[in-house]
Amino acid sequence: MKGIKLKLLIYTSLLMLLLLIFNILIQSNILNRYYSKTEKDKLISYAQIIEKNISNPNELTLQLQRISSTLNAKISIYDENGNLITQEYSHMMGMTGKILNIEKSYLNTVVSGQIVYRTDEVMLKQSKIISLGYPAKFNNTTIAIFIHIPAIEIKNTVSNLSKQFTYLLFVAIVISILGAFFISNRFTKPILEINNAAKKISNGNYDVRLTITTNDEIEELSNTINLMAENLSKTEKLRRDFIANVTHEFRTPLGIIKGYAEALYDDIVPIDERKEYIEDIIEEVERLNRLVNENLELSKIESGNIDLKFERLNLYDLLKDIVDKIKILKGNRDIRLLGEDIFINGDREYLERAILNILSNSIKHTKEDGSIEIILSNVNEPTINIKDDGEGIEEKHLPYIFERFYRVKEKGVGGLGLSIAKEIIKLHNGEINVTSKVGEGTIFIIKFKN
Repeated sequence: MKGIKLKLLIYTSLLMLLLLIFNILIQSNILNRYYSKTEKDKLISYAQIIEKNISNPNELTLQLQRISSTLNAKISIYDENGNLITQEYSHMMGMTGKILNIEKSYLNTVVSGQIVYRTDEVMLKQSKIISLGYPAKFNNTTIAIFIHIPAIEIKNTVSNLSKQFTYLLFVAIVISILGAFFISNRFTKPILEINNAAKKISNGNYDVRLTITTNDEIEELSNTINLMAENLSKTEKLRRDFIANVTHEFRTPLGIIKGYAEALYDDIVPIDERKEYIEDIIEEVERLNRLVNENLELSKIESGNIDLKFERLNLYDLLKDIVDKIKILKGNRDIRLLGEDIFINGDREYLERAILNILSNSIKHTKEDGSIEIILSNVNEPTINIKDDGEGIEEKHLPYIFERFYRVKEKGVGGLGLSIAKEIIKLHNGEINVTSKVGEGTIFIIKFKN
């Protein structure tokens, strides 16, 4: 996870460096263009001042001197025939020859009425002079006003601004890197916590819980990790309980078989009792075989590898047949069936098995003189309530009674019957729930979706 911090810092730094390079490449060009445009407008305004005073020689001379001094400029005025009328200049550092060539080159263009602005607008590196040729009107003729100023001032201004922008960008990069470091720490901290929690969970520590409050997908992920750890903890507990219960279920018959077999092998069983011992061994073997078969059947049902033969079933008739079949098991218990004809699509054989398992469980945990009610209704959806007045189940055991071999030790509730029933009902697009109070009885609620 340390790689994420490093990557964030590297990517941010690279981005800032690219911005710096981009800034260096374009800022001078942008600034030069801006100042070149500004300088052009300024020179035009001065040329217009000269144009206004062209008919007043005294005022013209004063304006030429003022402008030349202010701009450190050389000013030349030509008539329409290209004759020099007047000129004024401060000092242009030996650029007189170049200025004269510029004026000769553009004189006809300016006299024809076009404004000429000559400079290197890209970087100003090749230009030492900024020249403006302005066509002015005088006595219905067009005269040319040339203003030349050194480019060094603009270059210095642009250079200073470029440096300032560069310094600011460097400061921004430093601040950005520090911010990226802070953000990467803040961003990766919960990820590191999640990673550490995942490692602990992978090592079998399911008691890990995350307390991350970021109000985003990371918090949602941490909640998912917590839920996963909780479910794995339950699964692990059920796995251990399953192994313990399977061991318990198999230990008794295996112990009986071993004891009886040893007694027969040692020839210490009276001849007249040998048949009884062998019958007991066979009975225990059948019990083991039944447990194995039920476990395999449950696995087959859970995986969906069974061939259900759906047909239109009358639930009332099915329940009536089940009650008739269970008479031999109910003893003196009163079993009542209430309801009306309700039809669903289902596999008769498997549904009968599921309900028989539930009803057998109710009989097992109801007193000999107790009562069981089977109520069939169809208010919102087909529903079967199997209610007994037996010993009941403690609330803490209710979420687990449908698990394989789950056993309430003090009551002996559990086994495969309820697990098989639940899976069969699920395959019929139904669900089963249970409510119970100790000493008052239990209600199994089976609902089928229409």
